[in-house]
Amino acid sequence: MILEHSNRINVHDNQRRVKVVAFGSYHSGKTSFIKRIDPDPLLTEARNHDGTTTVALDMGIRYHKGYKLYVYGTPGQERFEVAREVVAFGLNAGLVVVDSTRGMTEFEKRVLSELRGSGIPCIVLANKSDLPGASVEKVREDAGGYDDVFPISSVTGKGVDAVLDRIVELASALRSN
Repeated sequence: MILEHSNRINVHDNQRRVKVVAFGSYHSGKTSFIKRIDPDPLLTEARNHDGTTTVALDMGIRYHKGYKLYVYGTPGQERFEVAREVVAFGLNAGLVVVDSTRGMTEFEKRVLSELRGSGIPCIVLANKSDLPGASVEKVREDAGGYDDVFPISSVTGKGVDAVLDRIVELASALRSN
């Protein structure tokens, strides 16, 4: 990924804009998360044999506690690496969206490692935590004990406000530096 080449946008501007990029494997819930925070998001999807999937990006905007959060969703398939690199350019924070009924994939573990290794603030979303068989503890274990793991349900909205609060905390810390 191009994360090591990312230039963070200036969070010291008067509009308090924050670019957040959501990464995750196919069907982890990135698009559902963006739809939850912005009822009228920009979606770029195409039909495939499994239904509808994101092929370029999703984008939602949410005002939260004085910040304007631009949240971009990236395609989860490995073949869309270039699209992820383009969308990730200039990010302030990353979200790793995980289907907590299956745990973290190798792809999601790699993304988390790259974000952390690049010093980019990131949050792991243990999505679908309301479903049978979900294990937030498994996601935490898969994330190597990483502290910022939030159980959420993009469908019901459970835990989403806590994630937005944490994004604002991270943005505030960036503004202080």
